[in-house]
Amino acid sequence: MSNLFHLIILLKMSIKIVIRKAKTLVKVLVCWIVFPLYKRQGTPPILSIEETLKQVVSYQLSVTRFGDGEFLQLIGKDTGLQKNDIRLQEKLKEAILNRNPRLLVCLVDFLDMNNKTRHGKMSFAFFYVRTYKHIKKYLDAGYQYGNANMTRFYIGSKDKSHCGRYFSLCKAIWEGADIVLFEGDKTRFGVGNNLFDNAKSVRRVLCPSKHAFMYYDQILAQAKLVERNCLILFSLGIAATVAASDLANEGFRVIDIGNLDVEYEWYQSGANRKTAIEGKQVSEVTGGAKVEDIKDAVYLSQIIAKIGIKG
Repeated sequence: MSNLFHLIILLKMSIKIVIRKAKTLVKVLVCWIVFPLYKRQGTPPILSIEETLKQVVSYQLSVTRFGDGEFLQLIGKDTGLQKNDIRLQEKLKEAILNRNPRLLVCLVDFLDMNNKTRHGKMSFAFFYVRTYKHIKKYLDAGYQYGNANMTRFYIGSKDKSHCGRYFSLCKAIWEGADIVLFEGDKTRFGVGNNLFDNAKSVRRVLCPSKHAFMYYDQILAQAKLVERNCLILFSLGIAATVAASDLANEGFRVIDIGNLDVEYEWYQSGANRKTAIEGKQVSEVTGGAKVEDIKDAVYLSQIIAKIGIKG
């Protein structure tokens, strides 16, 4: 009787999952169909990925990036890693309107369908149709935006021959730099690969992988303790977007570096789809959030603080 009960529960859960996925698929298909009508709204000027990276390197700019999650938060929607928060919405509005000359505000170019996989094209259309009409009022046709996919250019591309050049440009951002990295407690950015081999030093502040904005004041206070000659990197979801803007206004150089490390891991392995990565949290794939503790001595020695993390 107990086994039968558990079987019924599993069946109900499976049916709910199938229904939820079916609803999402229908929404995506509808957005794809109506996308040609919506895209007439256009977008403000957005640099290419390569142009963005070259500007960041040449002019030593800070970077704040707006993608799917940030746009959804702006219109009052929850995302998987961050609950909607009124204060966060206001901070995002400040960041997207920030015109500090040392900060490059970056947007996803949803209308750029060149070199995108079919999944990538449909994803772009889905988010453009859902969000653009709501966030358009925050955009400035007279501002030259950077490309938010400066850290997300491998897995969604059909032709991946350009990716090695892009990763080299990314590495040039921290050439010879003392890095202080704010990241999720299971992110382990650069661990097990050579992304940071050309940096002078790396220190880490571990923060919650989910709902990090709950600890935003503590995170910002910790970041303000960093020496001004250091480069601060944030791999912390939507909290990174607002932190980069706030800290740039305080005179720090900050890069919202996003999921570049995950993209680099996929690039090195030659992956053609999103896959789990051993020892690192990858929230976008099934089972990717379950990772074991790490015993890497170098990594552990780099941790200088923990915020909102037990142990």
